[in-house]
This record gives sequence, structure tokens and C-alpha cells, in this order.
Amino acid sequence: MPASPLYRRIVWSTGALLVLCFQPVTVWAWGNEGHRVTGLVANDLLTAKARIRLNQLVPGIDLGEFASQMDVYRTALTLEIPGSEKWHYDNQPVCGSKAYADYCPNNDCASGKIPLYFKVLADTRATPEARAQAAMFLVHLVGDIHQPLHAADDADLGGNQKNVLLPQADMPRNLHRIWDSDLPKLALRGVSEADYAKQLINRYRDGEIAAWQRGDVRDWMTESLAISQKVTYAGLPEYVCGVAWPAEKIVSLPKSYVDAAQEVMPAQLAKAGARIAWLLNRALDGAPESPPSASIRPAAVSTKAP
Repeated sequence: MPASPLYRRIVWSTGALLVLCFQPVTVWAWGNEGHRVTGLVANDLLTAKARIRLNQLVPGIDLGEFASQMDVYRTALTLEIPGSEKWHYDNQPVCGSKAYADYCPNNDCASGKIPLYFKVLADTRATPEARAQAAMFLVHLVGDIHQPLHAADDADLGGNQKNVLLPQADMPRNLHRIWDSDLPKLALRGVSEADYAKQLINRYRDGEIAAWQRGDVRDWMTESLAISQKVTYAGLPEYVCGVAWPAEKIVSLPKSYVDAAQEVMPAQLAKAGARIAWLLNRALDGAPESPPSASIRPAAVSTKAP
């Protein structure tokens, strides 16, 4: 798969990504902090060979910054690749079930694109530009699906249509933005993204990271969906699964909701980074005879209500 014209206009300079003729736009998924953490965790888990080959594709790459580029240039990518704005999530229903083709038509969703771009990155016959672009998509989208609201929907655009108040906050924000930005910032508690990434690796290195680096996209989406059901939605005051949420409704989140979110946040960020590294290692440092997408399958087609 060739790189898009936009990607050919990308200039790599000392690890910074500059796009000519386009201006950055607002971040739409994990906030900058969250994506940088996932990229920095992944960076520390790369094999030496994968690191060298990735740097050959993207000279001076900084995975912490690289992880957010698909958001930073989202509008430009949408112009170059219509429909790419849908790749950041799977709108799996929180209540009931829906056929995969209904919530991911034409494979235009995260679980449809991750296997595709894994194949491109692993294909040494593809152009360097196409492989570099595939790496950008892969690093970002694997991070995205570990944000629970990128794997679930309650007929509210993944929480974008539910307004809530954090404890001691004066202005309401939509639930999706709370999980994208506010909760990761609370998790860091003033620690730099680089230091927090190292803390996560030290915390989970002895067992969890190896256990997380297996399975496939279906497994990972199912994990995130379960969190969205049990924590993100079920913990909302006055929430009833399947009951419409009025547009004007605003609820105050209790401290217990924030505490429950903070219990799952570190592991979600660490899982994302571990799995990004695992896929990069497999694609760039794997056995050539190994089918690159042997265990990278689409997400499950059914869900359970919380």
C-alpha cells in the first residue's frame, strides 16, 4: 500500500514531525500526555534490531512524539485519506450486540486498520514511505484502543454526548474528554511522561508485560470494552444501560468514580505501550517466514451489557 501524498510531504528533522502547508489541529484521542506515555513505554521495550530498522524508516524518531501525530494532523489526513477519521475507534455497543460490519463498515475502524498496517510495516517489499506511514498509524491506533471509550459506544459517540463534572470542577466536560485528557493527567500527578513511563515499566515488568504481549486485536478490544462497561459507563451516577441520556443532562462524578478510573488507567497506558512495542518488534525484528498477521484479527462481533 503506497504512502499518501500527505505523508510524502512530511519532513523529518531531529525527531520532530513537520507537515508542509497544514497546521496542527486539536487532539481527539488519548491526550498528548497519554499518547506520549504509550510511545515512551514502547520505546523502552523495543529490540535493538527493531529500533535500528524503525530509525531507518523514520530518522531521529521520538516514539513519545510520534504516537500523537495521527491526531495532530487528523484534519490533513482526512483530506488525503477520506474516512481515516473513523480509524481511531470501534463503536461497539455497550448494551446488547451488533454485527461487526454494522459498527465497522468497510473495515473503517481501529480493529480493521491495525492488522492492515501491521502487514504493510512488516512487508519489506513495500516502499520505505509506506512502511513509515504504517508505523505512524499502528503506533497511534494501538494506543487509541486502550482508551475504553475508543472501544465502546452508548449511542453517544463514545461518551462525547454525555456531560459531566469532575469533583471540585466548575465547568462540565464531556465524558470522552475526561477519559482522554483529565484522567491521564491525574494519573501522572505532575510527573513527567518519561518518568511515568519508566515507573510503569518497573511496575509491570516482572510478569504483566510479557502476559500482555500476546493475543490479538479482538482480545484487546474486548478488554477495553469490558472496562467501559464496568467502570466508564456503569459507574456514572444515574446511568441505566440502554436508557437515553438527555442532551442537557449534567452529572457530578463522585470521588469513587475517579478512584475507580485511576485504578485501571496505569495498566491501560502500560498495556498500550507494551503491545505497540510487541507489534513493532514482530514487524521489524520477526522471522521473515512468519506470517505477519497470523494472530492479528478483527475485534469480536458481539458484546454483553454491563
